[in-house]
Amino acid sequence: MENSKKFAILGNLDNPEVLEVVHEVTSTFQAEGILYDTYSSTGDFEQDIQGLVPGCEPELAIVIGGDGTFMNAARLLADYRVPLIGVNLGRRGFLTDVSVREVKKCLVEILNGQYKIETRTLIEASVEHHEKSQEKYNALNDIVVIKTNFGRLLEFEIHVDGDFVTTTRADGFIVSTPTGSTAYSLSAGGPIVYPTLPALLLLPISPHTLTNRPIVLSDDCEIEIRLVQIEPEHSCISVDGHLRMILDGTETIKVRRSTKSVKLVRVSGHTFYNQLRQKLGWGVESPSGSK
Repeated sequence: MENSKKFAILGNLDNPEVLEVVHEVTSTFQAEGILYDTYSSTGDFEQDIQGLVPGCEPELAIVIGGDGTFMNAARLLADYRVPLIGVNLGRRGFLTDVSVREVKKCLVEILNGQYKIETRTLIEASVEHHEKSQEKYNALNDIVVIKTNFGRLLEFEIHVDGDFVTTTRADGFIVSTPTGSTAYSLSAGGPIVYPTLPALLLLPISPHTLTNRPIVLSDDCEIEIRLVQIEPEHSCISVDGHLRMILDGTETIKVRRSTKSVKLVRVSGHTFYNQLRQKLGWGVESPSGSK
């Protein structure tokens, strides 16, 4: 008998590794009578997802690939509040944390209701131009303002909730969600933050003054970044690792928590601390000797 639940499978269908995982997923679903749709990230992936009719969207999306594919899917599905689980074909895979060998086991657990849902914050960047036009971007990991000229530092003026914080020279500035604290933020010397904590991270990239350190803020604040005396096209804004706009130096970038959020599916054994042990090479045994 056909199950009324509907699942989406998302990934680059031109990739043979992805197709192998898709075959395993669809075989499991067919055996259980589960409805599913597949979408390609190299074809009409974005168009198809954005064309979902409210009320007819899948109950869960399985994203196959790396964290970049997962973040793209998360932003596209945020309007529909569809929970996502990621199968890792990339490198570290903090977001796509299910390995290929675990796919069938995890699917069975999900079909049996043995999973939890975590809600992750998105942040929104509003880029205001001198001519009063505005661009808006949502990010799951981070919003980064960074230099494009190798030999020049950028000068920033930072405000939080209208209060002046500092003026500093650096290669760039990162505003990160807790989810993004294990991504670029970590490489730039930021702290690891529990992913559901209501916080934002603000940190410079290679600051000229070594005492300029990362700050952890409440996620209900608004961060304002202004470029000071910057030549046109010497800086840009990156959203979740993708270049979105070359800046002319006159812009004001305001970052706040988005009204949208992303739901992540967690199956047994896939805790945040387990991720830290596996992805960052921390000790794998507890004091009692249990894994």
